[in-house]
Amino acid sequence: MSALPLPWQEATWAALNTSIDGERLPHAVLISGDEGIGKSRLATALAQRLICSAEMVKYACGACKTCTLFSAGNHPDVSYLAPEEKGKPIKIEQVRKLCVSLGKTAQQGGWKVAIISPAEAMNISSANALLKNLEEPQGKTLLILVSNRPSRLSATIRSRCQKLSMPTPDTQMALQWLTDVTSDASAAAQVLPLAGGRPLLALNYLQSDNLDQRQQFEALVSDVGTGAMSPLAAAQQCQKLDGEMSIEWFSRYIHRLATTELADKPNPALFSFSDKLLLARNWIASGNNPNPQMLWEELFMDWAMVFKRRK
Repeated sequence: MSALPLPWQEATWAALNTSIDGERLPHAVLISGDEGIGKSRLATALAQRLICSAEMVKYACGACKTCTLFSAGNHPDVSYLAPEEKGKPIKIEQVRKLCVSLGKTAQQGGWKVAIISPAEAMNISSANALLKNLEEPQGKTLLILVSNRPSRLSATIRSRCQKLSMPTPDTQMALQWLTDVTSDASAAAQVLPLAGGRPLLALNYLQSDNLDQRQQFEALVSDVGTGAMSPLAAAQQCQKLDGEMSIEWFSRYIHRLATTELADKPNPALFSFSDKLLLARNWIASGNNPNPQMLWEELFMDWAMVFKRRK
């Protein structure tokens, strides 16, 4: 099977093909954008396009020996680097092992490709270990860095990559794709706005229990705001949630509230609280391990105060 770019990536894909055909592909690309818009899909399609041994014009064939190895996850010249555990950093030992592999001759005689995702999970030591490959690249070797937050990558790393910034797709295109994949136009229309227009995140909601979790979380946030639930009780229920994901849910909930129910009633405290959420999210994303109970107690107590000030 061939990995294909998504419909909203066609312009970027055409530019990459032009670079490949003209032998002007850089040694490293940084694919960045919001989570859930298909950055990893583009990275995978590009990797397979490069290692495919068939004479295809735009895409990998999906049927040759190298594509078969790729689809099975066994291609010796394609490497993947990710944290060993979710929320943990990519370790320097992992990067060193990758660099040794990239320094060897390609076993299939073609390209060597490495996908690092999320690239911002590299700490200072592991990022520095990668720099040698970025500064002294081997021939026919491509590093693909995938990042939700490129600002967290060092300026040195970013400067050595061709940047491919991926926007959130047009709503109609995203909705059509989600409808085609799910065969459920009604569900697609309901979930896509909740996912902030990000079609792969919306698909994840539909294929998992994340949507139920999000709706339960928003109900809890609403109850704290109205006083129906205490901040301490709400914090107790949030201890086992993924911190970064649930804070994003909180931020999206506030945005929706500010643009609908409270659109005609500006509340400065709402925006101040949004800044606190951003700080909390950055703190978690930086690799710190805050006490979940204390973090949520503080956030929910501040959230309750937003509405007390309005009364």
